[in-house]
Amino acid sequence: MLPALLLLAAASVQAQEQFGLVHGNWSGPDALALDPSRSAGQWPYASVRLIGADLFAWNDLVALSGADHGLLREVRNGIRGRVPAAIVLRESLNEDRKQGGVVAALDGPAFSLASGLHGFGVGIRTRAMASITGISPHMGRFIVHGPGYRPQQGQRYRDTHVRALAATWTELSLNYARILRAAGFGLWRAGATLRYLVPHAGAALRMDVLDFTVVDSMRAEVHEMSGAFGAAMPEGVAGSGWGADVGISYERTMEKVDRYLPHRASNGCAPMAYRYRLAASVIDLGGMRFDRAVAGSVQAGSLTIPDLGAVPVQGAEGMDSLFAAAGDMARSTQLRIGAPTAVALLYDQRVAEHAYIALAWVQQLSARTGDRLRRPNTLALTPRFESRWFEAALPVVLHEYGWRRPSVGLMLRLGDLVIGSDHVLPFLFRPDVDAVDLYLRLRITIGRSPYCKGRRRAGRRHLPGSGEAMPCAMP
Repeated sequence: MLPALLLLAAASVQAQEQFGLVHGNWSGPDALALDPSRSAGQWPYASVRLIGADLFAWNDLVALSGADHGLLREVRNGIRGRVPAAIVLRESLNEDRKQGGVVAALDGPAFSLASGLHGFGVGIRTRAMASITGISPHMGRFIVHGPGYRPQQGQRYRDTHVRALAATWTELSLNYARILRAAGFGLWRAGATLRYLVPHAGAALRMDVLDFTVVDSMRAEVHEMSGAFGAAMPEGVAGSGWGADVGISYERTMEKVDRYLPHRASNGCAPMAYRYRLAASVIDLGGMRFDRAVAGSVQAGSLTIPDLGAVPVQGAEGMDSLFAAAGDMARSTQLRIGAPTAVALLYDQRVAEHAYIALAWVQQLSARTGDRLRRPNTLALTPRFESRWFEAALPVVLHEYGWRRPSVGLMLRLGDLVIGSDHVLPFLFRPDVDAVDLYLRLRITIGRSPYCKGRRRAGRRHLPGSGEAMPCAMP
């Protein structure tokens, strides 16, 4: 049964983190995605994201063959309705279980502000994500070749902890961060982001046990099955949820920071340069609840499928009928899907003026048996050159720690316009394409605070020895 269902997911992919974007000191609210403490003492006084968009796809099961032509031509062929490129198996198919997902986001307006020891941020974005985990090698072959794959016909297989999850939601976020300690050459910060989630649609399929035999291209026998499913049809407000990020960071600064107050003329109009920065955070805690879902669970049962082509897998009603035919089924109207929780560790080293090299590690925290979206385990090394008006980064990313197939990207920032990809090779050459990545941003950056522009509070005089900020002598 499940191999027939997963034929629909042959192009499943995984989410990404935009490593070419998040380390930059002028990234504003976009830096808060992996480090919620960055708003306190950020290099720009204020940063406004007007709009952004993200699209990423990656999987370790199949790829589009690039032997005939590159990715851009393949996209044009798809738009014109021509036959797509052939799907090829990845070389590592026989090694272990596969997983994947998909992510797309429309990033709405967002704002971050550094005010003294404090940092604030607000934002809105809509995210769509799917993840699939626990795909065994034999199930992967059925996905690619279909039930007509003769070498596996007539053999009995047993799979456990197979999950397919998808959700679309809008999130409203509020960030607060603070400089905890500034002494000597050390600067400590902590921050948190709270999100209110408005889910729009969701679906989940969890197979705890699936024992089956594909007899031939038409027939299959399910010997044992237990699991659950749920689906909530698209609507404006399908439920509610909460999410959060928490993090802490340390900077080894180039100068002493005793009584340092960012963006104040008395002790620092210019950004505080650092030798290195280390940050740790837990991101995307929480989840969402769908109130008007079609859901159910089956504990055990057996099923004979005489015609795999007629399996009712379209929509929640089809899944409900299929589970009801399999055995003892319990129905429900609620569906819960967890956010893609992960731990993130970031390290950014200054190697010369305007030149940095960053290392990032993101480890997902989704359990094998739960209903939580799964983001990828990733390692990324990102050298970059940055100034106020220009930035270039070259991220090298290992998805699921697969060192044999790294993704190489390029991000460029011209003023407040950002265009980047953490996997740029398919746009330039003709490899087998197992990943696509692109992100765009348009921002407004306010570099200096009103104090550093020569403004004072109206009607007040500066008293010698007072703590009131004075304007810079050289703006």
